[in-house]
Amino acid sequence: MLTLYSQLLQAYKWSNKLQYHAGLASSLLNQQSLKRSANQMGASAKRRPKVQPSTLVLPPQYVDDVISRIGRMFPDLTIELFRPNGTSAVLLVTLGKVLKAIVVMRSLFIDRTVVRGFNENVYTEDGKLDIWSKSQYQVFQKVTDHATTALLHYQLPQMPDVVVRSFMTWLRSYINLSLSCLSDLVAELH
Repeated sequence: MLTLYSQLLQAYKWSNKLQYHAGLASSLLNQQSLKRSANQMGASAKRRPKVQPSTLVLPPQYVDDVISRIGRMFPDLTIELFRPNGTSAVLLVTLGKVLKAIVVMRSLFIDRTVVRGFNENVYTEDGKLDIWSKSQYQVFQKVTDHATTALLHYQLPQMPDVVVRSFMTWLRSYINLSLSCLSDLVAELH
């Protein structure tokens, strides 16, 4: 278990570095494009300030505003925002009386999602959100797998607010899960 945790930690660090360097590369490529167009017009590119990757860190107030707007867009979603480390956001999304999803975010980038049943406990013994434990139900484990796949699908670093809104729209599609899944669950039991 300890080796799995260290591998997970290493992968997380690698992902952070990759995202950081991708942002730098993007800003450098954009800067080179601006230099070429500025040189063609005769302006000097030396006076222009360097462009920093702005998609990596957004102010917490901006993140809060985006989450609040998304919450108002979907009345059947209840979104509670937590900041356990000060800046990183963790969302507890309750979808009707169907499921609860824990969405771990870094700025507006979704890192991880865990989906559990509506009646399952989402807190650890010390009262913090449990972002690591799987659901006790296979159907919600499968929804977690689908959510992870959806996160890979909804990638648009230049517009992270659109990614979060698209992901919440996708998650909301599970509002009828309880009705459509009953026949599958009954079939599994027999």
